[in-house]
Amino acid sequence: MGTVQSCWMLLWFCISALHTTLSFIVTQSPALTYVSVGHSIELRCVFDQTVMYCYSLVSWYKVNPRTGELTLLRFQSNISMYNDKTCILTIKEATLKDSGLYYCISQQNSLTIIGNGTNVIVTDRPTPKLSILYSPQETVISPVPLQCVVTGVVPSQVRVFWMIGQKEHTGWTESAWTNATDSATEFTRAHLSVPAEEWTRDDEIQCIVKYNSENFSKTLMRWESEQICSWLMYGGCGAVFLTMVVTAIISVCLYREMRATKTSKGLTRKDAHHKILNYDKQSTPREDSSSVMYSSVEPCISVEKHANPSKE
Repeated sequence: MGTVQSCWMLLWFCISALHTTLSFIVTQSPALTYVSVGHSIELRCVFDQTVMYCYSLVSWYKVNPRTGELTLLRFQSNISMYNDKTCILTIKEATLKDSGLYYCISQQNSLTIIGNGTNVIVTDRPTPKLSILYSPQETVISPVPLQCVVTGVVPSQVRVFWMIGQKEHTGWTESAWTNATDSATEFTRAHLSVPAEEWTRDDEIQCIVKYNSENFSKTLMRWESEQICSWLMYGGCGAVFLTMVVTAIISVCLYREMRATKTSKGLTRKDAHHKILNYDKQSTPREDSSSVMYSSVEPCISVEKHANPSKE
């Protein structure tokens, strides 16, 4: 009897454990959702068993798609109860920053149960912006590396491919972030290696982005780009040469002006010196003549003085 009782107790424990495990199954829906900026988002957390309330039973966490950081959402007041098994998180007036991976987490009997996650992508449906990048110095090697950078759209929403002449190329594509801040945006970068014969033969290379059933393209005209680079190179050399010529002319003019200034200063000093010498030569004879005249007058006066007493 003791053995049978033990078997029943063990069986009851296994059934209870199985029931307890099943009661903690949580499913999220939808698994993926796209929404435009300004619209509302509803994320559902569905339990396999009846729940009494959602406010304190369920918490929502968001994974930052750039950093991978898991953060708790503070707007718990947006959690409502749809029925006795479903809790709903509502995000009103969604912005681009609301994009990310959301998890519904519930705690029951000291156990933490995590849902399967919901990927939310918020877009403002802009027009993709394309730029083709390459280095002119790398066109002499084979193959020639090209990059097509697509900004303004989420990488998972676009398909990027290349057209060289009438032939389609796919290359390989990667995504990255514009910076390391919370306001960073994700962009797409498509790489392609063009064989030298195709680069030489085909003048037109296109990067094409398929977005919302529309095609957006950017064209690289090889001969135009090379011609522009050549003109820039020749223009730069011409500017440097012209600068050197103008600098040389200015230097010569300044040198001549300095020489002329020194020469004029030297002539002025010589003229002043000659004037001083001439003045000294002219002043010396005048002094001699005055002394002579004075001496010649004195005897005449003395003679007249001697002549007068004789008359008396």
